[in-house]
Amino acid sequence: MSEPEAPQRKRLLGLLRVGVALAILAWVAFSLPWDDRLTLDVGEEGTSALGRIEGDWKSDEVAFSFLPDETLSADWPEEARGALERRSALSVERRSAGADGYDWQPSITRAFRDMDRRGLGIAMALFVGATFLCSTRWWRLLHLARCPTTWFNALRLTYIGFCFNLVMPGMTGGDLVKGVIAAKENPRRRADAVVSVVIDRVIGLVALAMLAVFVILLSGDTFQALRTPLLGLLAFVGVGAALYANKPLRRKLGLSALVDRLPLQEKLRSLDDAALTYLKHPWEVALAFVLSFVNHLIVCWGVFHLARAIGIGPSQAGLREFLVLAPVANIVSSIPLAPGGWGLGEFVYRELFEMIGLSGALGVAVSVTFRLCNLLGLGFLGSLFLLVPGVRAEVTSTREA
Repeated sequence: MSEPEAPQRKRLLGLLRVGVALAILAWVAFSLPWDDRLTLDVGEEGTSALGRIEGDWKSDEVAFSFLPDETLSADWPEEARGALERRSALSVERRSAGADGYDWQPSITRAFRDMDRRGLGIAMALFVGATFLCSTRWWRLLHLARCPTTWFNALRLTYIGFCFNLVMPGMTGGDLVKGVIAAKENPRRRADAVVSVVIDRVIGLVALAMLAVFVILLSGDTFQALRTPLLGLLAFVGVGAALYANKPLRRKLGLSALVDRLPLQEKLRSLDDAALTYLKHPWEVALAFVLSFVNHLIVCWGVFHLARAIGIGPSQAGLREFLVLAPVANIVSSIPLAPGGWGLGEFVYRELFEMIGLSGALGVAVSVTFRLCNLLGLGFLGSLFLLVPGVRAEVTSTREA
């Protein structure tokens, strides 16, 4: 590929990813309720109607006005059909768990409009606090790879990476940016610096899956549909890591000889040696997993507070549910189909909320708010680091690497 074609291909791939994100977001938006919804549950069956909730939808008693063109089946009680005919509001009480009666879900716009700011602030503080653990984990992995740096510099590069992932999503990902800058800061150990970023990401994702699986196994049949895929993912990673670490088996399979025959064999060999470095320090890797678990617990706690701020009560979903919902959504969102995981994350949150009997619209509201918190909080702090003199030259150099 000629040099002029390479930037053009990157631009096309970037546009394609943006298009994928917009397509998924449009699909999710099309299926969202843009009107309030009243549901009548009788036995195993239920029926719903659109309208407008009058009062605080988070309370256990509201008045509901049906849309003028709405029709109600014979399953609805006389009081509801009479309210529709008179164009008057129907007073309803929320049914208790497992009982027949009324329930209601707000529109996506009402969910955002009535959000509790205090809960939003707590969630934002937790998300920012979790980034310190991320930076500490990578800082220790860099030292393990003999790429010494200060904790503050690891924090700085981590936030610059957040900025590229959240504020300026494109083909130049945040992991690539911080990896290349770290490599330039350690010219004699470039491969080790780059591999530290990859190992950091892998440890984070595996710990995320392990946390979700642990809670799923304690939750009975609630998340049964997620159990097999997550266990399969962990098994695949575990077997792959074991095979990779087994040098005699690698020689027997001819993997080492294959690397020697590939283009850029010297760089590939140096990357391979850098990755094997971490196998010699199991306790440090174990500590990285501990930091990851604590980091993910804090993030899940923040998402839990977001859900409370939006209006999801403790009787609907507790912290245990969000110890599954948030990790699974974050794992899927990490798939590089769309910039920053936009669209994909909203789709996953909607499906997961509906899986546990909650409104998909509230799931989308949680996902969008979570991304906006990261965008405004982590992305903004990363943008401040980009304003430091000399940083722009560092970032520009990553495009040439």
